[in-house]
Amino acid sequence: MRSPRLLVVTMVLLGVVGAEAADVEQWGIFELALKGPADGNPFVDVQFSAEFRQGGEAFEPSGFYDGEGVYKIRFMPNAAGEWTYVTKSNQAELDGKEGRFICTQAGPGNHGPVRVHNTYKLAYADGTPHFSVGTTCYAWAHQGEKMEIQTLDTLKKAPFNKMRMCVFPKAYTYNNNEPDYYAYEGKPKRDWNFKRFNPAFWHHFEKRVGQLRDMGIEGDIIIFHPYDRWGFKDMGRENNLFYLRYLVARLAAYRNVWWSFANEYDLLNWPMEHWDEYMKLVQQIDPYNHLRGIHNCRGWYDHSKPWVTHCSLQTSNFIDAKQYRDKYKKPVVYDECKYEGDIPQGWGNISAEQMTRNFWMGSLAGCYVGHGETYRHPQDLLWWAKGGVLRGKSPARIQFIKDIIEALPYQQMQPDFTNYPDVYALAKKGECYLMYFTGTRQATIDLPGERAYKLDGIDTWEMKVLPIGSAGPGKFGFTPPKEDFAIRLTRYAPGEKIRPQAEAKADRLEGIAPLTVEFSTPWRWKCHWDFGDGGSSASQTAVHTFTEPQIYTITLTITDNDGDTGCTTLAVSADRNSNEPVVRFGFADSDYPKVSLHGGKVVRSSDGGYDLGSGEPFKWIKVGDGPLKELEGARSFTVCGWLKASGMKVGSGGNRILFTLQHNHSGIDIVHHADGAMRLAVNEWPDSIRNDSSKGKVQVGKWVFFAVTYDASKQGDNVRWYFGDETKAAELDRTNSYNNGPVGKGSGNLVIGNFNETLQGAGLDRQFRGQMRRLQIYASRLSGRGALPLDKIRELQEMK
Repeated sequence: MRSPRLLVVTMVLLGVVGAEAADVEQWGIFELALKGPADGNPFVDVQFSAEFRQGGEAFEPSGFYDGEGVYKIRFMPNAAGEWTYVTKSNQAELDGKEGRFICTQAGPGNHGPVRVHNTYKLAYADGTPHFSVGTTCYAWAHQGEKMEIQTLDTLKKAPFNKMRMCVFPKAYTYNNNEPDYYAYEGKPKRDWNFKRFNPAFWHHFEKRVGQLRDMGIEGDIIIFHPYDRWGFKDMGRENNLFYLRYLVARLAAYRNVWWSFANEYDLLNWPMEHWDEYMKLVQQIDPYNHLRGIHNCRGWYDHSKPWVTHCSLQTSNFIDAKQYRDKYKKPVVYDECKYEGDIPQGWGNISAEQMTRNFWMGSLAGCYVGHGETYRHPQDLLWWAKGGVLRGKSPARIQFIKDIIEALPYQQMQPDFTNYPDVYALAKKGECYLMYFTGTRQATIDLPGERAYKLDGIDTWEMKVLPIGSAGPGKFGFTPPKEDFAIRLTRYAPGEKIRPQAEAKADRLEGIAPLTVEFSTPWRWKCHWDFGDGGSSASQTAVHTFTEPQIYTITLTITDNDGDTGCTTLAVSADRNSNEPVVRFGFADSDYPKVSLHGGKVVRSSDGGYDLGSGEPFKWIKVGDGPLKELEGARSFTVCGWLKASGMKVGSGGNRILFTLQHNHSGIDIVHHADGAMRLAVNEWPDSIRNDSSKGKVQVGKWVFFAVTYDASKQGDNVRWYFGDETKAAELDRTNSYNNGPVGKGSGNLVIGNFNETLQGAGLDRQFRGQMRRLQIYASRLSGRGALPLDKIRELQEMK
């Protein structure tokens, strides 16, 4: 709820004792302004504070110099009623000033500051739950009036109730403009007086914090960061402490402030004892005990330290959410789980689908998740850096999950790790459950009580809620019709009418596209079939043909005579023909999809093969115009082709045969090592795994045929390596047990012979050195048929 009311009341006293001020509402700001000395350096020379008292409770916030001889103290009253104050100073004209004011009850939308609630959760001071849905806009308050107002306008329609934002401007890729204001007196870029603050900067910054407050958005204030060209990261310990005192004096009275001590603190390489000192100081001087966190890059701060209120994490490892909760016993906030976007850097190009997935996984694991967006723009107007407008598809889906969770008794729901990590779940046992399925495996839970539960299906991407019917009580099992599907179970009230129960049948649920399926239901009244491809039917029996390879979710909705509805779903899998390759590369007639050559001269021979050469300039061959969707979600696949190495010098981690990973996840990586062994990795970086062929299989100066098959539908012996040559038919070399699930969604581009753009910044010396020809990839999203048998592999070996 948003409040338009003015929540800052300023009382200006010119030496008047016993003055009374206008009313200020609870958790608003009472501001006392006094005239005092302007000579010397008032920032250093003058000590100024006040004691605010109501009954037996007292607060003593520090004041600050605001320029032009004006000194201010800000106070956030935490209770309605009369408050009195008396000032303290080493300057006579600022000392001993007394007054009183009335604090009224908090107005609409004003719930006070956010606090830790019941160990793992967050709530406002008045007890209202705070389901934190953050976003990152590091330098939005340094972009000038026009764009900053545009950011605020965007936030009015966005789901976010927390904003990560830097005090100091940021110098980094896509963010190289100069700000309008600087925090200190002096001249840009590095001629600053770190003992004299620039009030104009602070007026502007705190105005933006106040505007966020008035929209119900927490300002997660990032105090330090390493991305700097102005010298603010090199002020030194003494000046850092001086800055912290001024920062707290100015901003602590804003109820929506969180203290984030750094963005990627470990890149600053400051002594750990300094970080501890900074956090303990703010804990000591902040009268209101605002939340305190610190954000990492690679090395984590010890969040168990008592001055840390919550874990602020940069990681997308949601499988370890339970571990983080158990270890730190504090709210866990995934402030940076990578960003939705399309920039080359791996941290900034996850899909909207993955960002949506992250919110469901983290939220239902009892944590909080933050958003960010990094879509390329000709003027570098990326939301994550500068704000402006949102361009991605995840915010609407984030609003959807926020609405669902906030409609439940969230503060009483606890994560249920019974089916974790395949299923993330929140439960208030015996009353309501919310479960998110990452895959299509069945999950089973016990539903206590004597009454049944309403069962709703939730399509997390399409943002649809389907009234499936009823469940329980007792043991309840559910198999989702597709990945990224959720269900909600809420117990029927006594005497509440039970929903009609839909039942659907199909004569087949999988096959090769085009696939014709006959559907039927015993329901005799109104029904509606949605076939998931735009087709529909209102018949009791319906026949439909699925033309494209895909997994379709079919929804049957029935309606009874009272207008009550029930739904059920079926999953129909139309697979591609296993005789048709997803990729066909290095043949004399054509490549499929179309390839493009990069990095240097790549020579193509008359038989269609490609020679990447033996070294610099390093080269790569991109296949297609984007990630190959036919490979994403593949449960099984075969990669085969011919290799002729010209040298066995390898870069760190091995030389790439092909690479589709999104940085270090979601995709396929095949390498060879200096000993001639090949290795397959699925959805992960290959260094730490042992999924190799025998040694000596890749040889210098000799054409070698290889094939590797992967079958995630099997738990063991699911990787097979085959090798042959120009005179010998392929034979099985080695069988390994390695199952990392289906190929992940949100993969990177397919590149032959090197890294794709998500990892090219790590160096291109992992290039395959030599020639390749007749490389093919076969895949199935449904079953193990993409892992071809030996007789088929031998046919491919003979193919010209």
